[in-house]
Amino acid sequence: MRSLGHPLQYACFACRKCFKRPQMSGGTSRFMTAEQRQAQHCEALRLNEERPYICPNCGEQCYFMGLDFKAPKVSDLKAWREVESFIRSGKVYYRGTA
Repeated sequence: MRSLGHPLQYACFACRKCFKRPQMSGGTSRFMTAEQRQAQHCEALRLNEERPYICPNCGEQCYFMGLDFKAPKVSDLKAWREVESFIRSGKVYYRGTA
C-alpha cells in the first residue's frame, strides 16, 4: 500500500493539537490483473474506514477537520471551544464554510 493524494488534517480537542495523516491506496502495477487491482483498492478503502484516529500525544479520539483548517494557538481556549462546537455540529473546514 502507498499513500494517496494530500494527507488529511485531524485535530485532538483534549490536547489541542493538529496533525495530518496520509490516506492509503492500493498499489498498481502493469503486471497486475484487473482483479488484483480491484482487490488492492477494496483493501485500501477498508483500511482507511477502519483505521482508528487516535491522538499520538494523549490517546484520545481525533476529528477530521477538512482541508482548509488553520489551528489556533494551543493557549487560545476560547478559539478551540469554537472549533470543537463547529466540528461537533457536523461541519468541516472547506472554502466557503465558517
